[in-house]
Amino acid sequence: MDFIEKIDNIYKKNKNIEIYLDMDGTIVELLFDKKGSYTQKGVYLNKKPIIPVIDRIEEIKNRFPLIKFKILSCSKTNQMRDEKNEWLNIYMPFIDKNDRIIFSEESGDYTRENRNLVKAEYIEKNITKDKIIVLIDDSIDVLREVQMIKENVIPVHVTSILI
Repeated sequence: MDFIEKIDNIYKKNKNIEIYLDMDGTIVELLFDKKGSYTQKGVYLNKKPIIPVIDRIEEIKNRFPLIKFKILSCSKTNQMRDEKNEWLNIYMPFIDKNDRIIFSEESGDYTRENRNLVKAEYIEKNITKDKIIVLIDDSIDVLREVQMIKENVIPVHVTSILI
């Protein structure tokens, strides 16, 4: 069953769906850089969108208008968090600023040790029984943590939405 079919089946039973999107490696190119230049001012804004994923998200948005889309992402610095918001303004402006949860390591929102847990903890605090939450991420570790929450939380690897 492809991803849109899966969403359609869920939508028929419950229209209270939120889809959380990771950014780096999910909707934005992920470049490995030992020097950490991705944290330097202006660099994030030059990252390329992963067009097939964004196209699929827009298809879902248009087909299922009641689904709410949110960002759930981590940033090393506050500057990077700000640039992620600017990037979203350019490539995914339909995601409201209030629906962008971008944790900053610099602000103490997470540490290297709890990086894989912070998204699961956020979702667990913000879920209700009547809501279905889908997290689309590229990290198996993050998806594994989210899978442990509840039945109404669905972890999805980004490659699955393209099939």
